[in-house]
Amino acid sequence: MDNLDLFLVYFFIFLNIFALLGLFFGKGKKNQFNEKKFSRICPCRKMAENGSLSTICIYCAVGGLFYSVLSIGFIGFGNWALDLILALSISMAFLGWKLKID
Repeated sequence: MDNLDLFLVYFFIFLNIFALLGLFFGKGKKNQFNEKKFSRICPCRKMAENGSLSTICIYCAVGGLFYSVLSIGFIGFGNWALDLILALSISMAFLGWKLKID
């Protein structure tokens, strides 16, 4: 497995978790955790409110999708990291779209 593939897997996992936190602590959501200190210092809430998190997620998802589809076309489905990058980039595109709507 290539080092770039492993780095991209970790990066996409981190960005998916960050997008889920941004979706959870979103603009109009009122829950028990919004009153805590964590939501005040969490940068994902501010990024979700001004729309930059959804833009980052969508652009990274498009890049990951192109990279994984081209690599799968050349190599095939034998590499698990490329398959995981494809799945994570599709989920990141969905989360970015969901952040854009909310």
